Amino acid sequence: MTDNSAHSHSILTTLRRLGDVEPDRRLFTFVNETGRDQETTTAGQLAHLVDAAATALRTWGLCPGDRAVLVYPPSLEFVRAFAGCVAAGVVPVPVYPPNPLRRRSSVGNFAAIVADSGASAVLTNGAYHRARTVGSVAGFTGRHDVSWPDIQWYRTDRVRPDGATPVSWHEPASADEPAFLQYTSGSTAEPRGVIITHGNLHAELAANARDLGLGPSTRAVCWVPQYHDLGLISVILSTLAGNGHSHLMSPITFLRRPRVWFDVMSRVGATHTAAPNFAFEIAVRKTTRDQRRNWDLSSLRVAMSAGEPIRETTVRSFLTAFADAGLAPDAFYGAYGLAEHTVSVSMGGRRVLRVDRNEVERSVVAPLGKDIDVGAASYFSCGRITKPDASVVIVDPDTCALVLPGQVGEIWVDSPTKAAGYFGLTKETRATFHATLSTGEPREYLRTGDTGFFHEDELFVVGRLKDLIIVNGRNLYPQDIENGVRDCHPSIRPGGLAAFDGVRAGEDEGCQVVMFVETHEDRVAAPECEQIADAVRRRLIEEFQVRCHAVVIGRQGLVRKPTSGKVRRHACRDVFHALLDGRMASSDVTVYRTAAAVGVQPGTSAARWARNRIPWRVTR
Repeated sequence: MTDNSAHSHSILTTLRRLGDVEPDRRLFTFVNETGRDQETTTAGQLAHLVDAAATALRTWGLCPGDRAVLVYPPSLEFVRAFAGCVAAGVVPVPVYPPNPLRRRSSVGNFAAIVADSGASAVLTNGAYHRARTVGSVAGFTGRHDVSWPDIQWYRTDRVRPDGATPVSWHEPASADEPAFLQYTSGSTAEPRGVIITHGNLHAELAANARDLGLGPSTRAVCWVPQYHDLGLISVILSTLAGNGHSHLMSPITFLRRPRVWFDVMSRVGATHTAAPNFAFEIAVRKTTRDQRRNWDLSSLRVAMSAGEPIRETTVRSFLTAFADAGLAPDAFYGAYGLAEHTVSVSMGGRRVLRVDRNEVERSVVAPLGKDIDVGAASYFSCGRITKPDASVVIVDPDTCALVLPGQVGEIWVDSPTKAAGYFGLTKETRATFHATLSTGEPREYLRTGDTGFFHEDELFVVGRLKDLIIVNGRNLYPQDIENGVRDCHPSIRPGGLAAFDGVRAGEDEGCQVVMFVETHEDRVAAPECEQIADAVRRRLIEEFQVRCHAVVIGRQGLVRKPTSGKVRRHACRDVFHALLDGRMASSDVTVYRTAAAVGVQPGTSAARWARNRIPWRVTR
């Protein structure tokens, strides 16, 4: 279990102990794309490699408090580098590896993180170093290529124990000392570096062990990205804290071959796994009944769903399909968290609440009976607040007053895992991490930016405040709209939908509901595109009494998403405006706008959608 001894604040305390007393204990295994074990490291091996990495960092001139950006393809080398930084007192900054062959679209964000974090170096391995070299050669003749930031790169896979006396592992001066910087996914804004302290991690890892039933016998299988807070903290750091043996695999392996996830869980007798909602949908669609019958998931105690809204239909179809594999119905485990809170806020959701959608639009929660379908909205529980000394309240975001029981408001939270703030952003930190209630209570809260409500002591998340679509005083949540139209036409990809208000920032034109719709096929004929647009428009009118300003139809990738799988609706809005302005061109995208949206007078025959679809085909 997690070692929270009072004499040490370091998250590596348990690793140091295990390396001495249980050196042969297996901690991590990396699985290749076929599901076979590629590499395993024990506590003793990892401790020696961490010694070597920490010594190398000091040799390279990095001092305690310096930041180092970690750029690694999925591998155990990432784990060694991260732990080596902590042992040296260097603050690791894990990031998504930019694509060396697409520098214009990916290096800019990476360069911004390097600059924002004030990093002294970038750490990587040979595989990425070679890819970066090839990418640099390929882009040498590019006329408007983006340059890599001017910073020193080091390869940690070249570092091996050589018998020299290693440096002493850094001991944090206090629990408030930064352990690492977690850059947010940027689902609604530019990425910002969240300061996660050693104290935050101790509290989070202890809560995870208690809430998830983690211990030495835990067998976890996970493909969630290693630089994402769910994969890094809940899996990798929990394992470093002595909680079992984790099998790690690349997210690309899961996306290409979803069955490998279950092959490995069945083979190793997994007790725990975690993934966003979309992964459980893919698991149902991309596996066969014969495959599921050949898997044994009876040992799986927790299949945690977090990172994006949980859909009732996803849970129901997943549990039904994988009953053939022996999956227990109570294994599905809803949770809610965010990087600014060192991940978890609530844990253990296992039930659905059906409420009156019209009342939710007025921020009122009115539960419905199981037999009522018309006008119902379903929300899956994210569980209870389990952390000691935690306070989670539902607040009116405008007045900062507590809302009445049974009402929707912004979720505010305070606990020992509330992060220290945003790196270098004093004003934003004060506004987000130090909010106070209108009552004058001295306690300071983290404003999550998410809306939700409590029902029978369980937390239900409704949506993002920044994504809210307000139509004539009604609060429409985009995920409700997306769920409502996802089955209106068979060509629509279930995970390829985004609803947002298309009005440009600063303009006062009322609400303009826009739908981004991805299709199963890369190319869809014009008549079928028109049918899809008609089906979406009709569904919005029938279920939500809302006119659709525009339907944008394209192949997979049209809907902008970060690595967490969350829909970046603000980014989709930027793409929409770029298409309309001619700043972005794509032959694979068709934009359908209602006649009223292009200046045709209502009431005329030309104003009928069926006779006035406006397709704009552009080239990338």
